[in-house]
Amino acid sequence: MKKILNYLVIFLTLSFPIFGFFRTSVAPGVFDVSLDRPVTEEIIVVNNSNEAIRLKVYTGKEADVEEKDYLGDWIRVFPRTLSLEPQSERRVKFSVRPPKDTLDGEYKGLIFIEELPEVVEGKTTLTLAGRHGLTVYGIKGKVDYKDIVVSNIRFENKDNNKVELVMTIANKSKYSIKPEVLVKYLDKKGKVIEESKIRGSRVLKDKIGTIKGELINQKAQAIEIILI
Repeated sequence: MKKILNYLVIFLTLSFPIFGFFRTSVAPGVFDVSLDRPVTEEIIVVNNSNEAIRLKVYTGKEADVEEKDYLGDWIRVFPRTLSLEPQSERRVKFSVRPPKDTLDGEYKGLIFIEELPEVVEGKTTLTLAGRHGLTVYGIKGKVDYKDIVVSNIRFENKDNNKVELVMTIANKSKYSIKPEVLVKYLDKKGKVIEESKIRGSRVLKDKIGTIKGELINQKAQAIEIILI
């Protein structure tokens, strides 16, 4: 299963150790959706425990996200509450419906999936509750790579005679990007003899990131690097 948590809030009673078992898991943890067309996505929610669990689903935003960049009001989730039998899974669907006059750019929101407290004999008993926060990026329009600046390209020698390509990326666009580099290995005549791809981590808008990846062919006479 994919890595599942972007944000996590855990509430514990004194009857449970602080490193108690987290009962639910969700996947994936990050969504990239287009706002240029209708879209519906699914979240897989798994009950890893031997107890039935009730959950609620709702939207929210990070404190540093401005209202003009907030996606959450456009998200419709269903169901908003659900029950999970022990060792079972269900799917939560959500759709994104932006206004027709939405400007090009990137918008961001969170979908929270939170365990509900258990009620026993009229008393609320919180045994172990967690809140998963999944990030949704909504993209209107397309990234213009003229606003992506690549610099400080270098090669670093690693253990076992490996060579790593390292470069810095400054994202000056209005979108976050998940950079990918196509590396073409050339012979002495400039003919491509092999290709590989290096994938970097997400670089947020107005931020700087680094791409690192091993060169798989060190016998090439030259390499060509293309940001795709």
